[in-house]
Amino acid sequence: MKTPKEYNDNIKNGIITSKMLTDCLYSVNKRAKNWRDKERDWRNSRHDNYNNEEKAREKKQQYYDMKDTMLSIVQPLCIHRETIVRTKKERIYDYDDEYWECKEAGKFIHEGEYWDRELQDYVEFGDILIECDPIYHYYLYYDLGNGHTFHTPINDYDLDYTDTKQVVDIDQLITSGHDIESLISTQFVKKVLGLIESEEYHYIQ
Repeated sequence: MKTPKEYNDNIKNGIITSKMLTDCLYSVNKRAKNWRDKERDWRNSRHDNYNNEEKAREKKQQYYDMKDTMLSIVQPLCIHRETIVRTKKERIYDYDDEYWECKEAGKFIHEGEYWDRELQDYVEFGDILIECDPIYHYYLYYDLGNGHTFHTPINDYDLDYTDTKQVVDIDQLITSGHDIESLISTQFVKKVLGLIESEEYHYIQ
């Protein structure tokens, strides 16, 4: 993506607009997701002789650090809570009280039998899924009003120390990378970061 002339003029004048910031945040966020996906691919690869997984993880973190710096100049709207539902598999045998009840209710995801030497008989079994306690993920939620929203993960023990107290439940987050050709350049992002770190900027919403 070619950097708009307006953006470069703003940098020269010490101005950061919400549209500029949104484009920069979107760029680093998607680049981080691209590196996250590469990290995952290398983790699942049989051969990684050049430590590519760690290199991808470092690049991912660099972009997330840029994102955190830029988000530091705006306030989150609320906290989003993502619920991760977990299940575990449990095996029930035909000598267990609940076996036939589960079988008749069609709860088994897998069934089978084996020869029990001690009982000298075949024993039937079935596997069921049991819901475990859910895991909660918390995120600071940002919306700069320019078509994209952003999340920053926080720990549950940080909730008491954030200025934002409203917690909103959301569905599980699904994120993806993006073609870098349509993203604002990292070079321009670094100019915005330099302006933020200088503390000599004017933010216009």
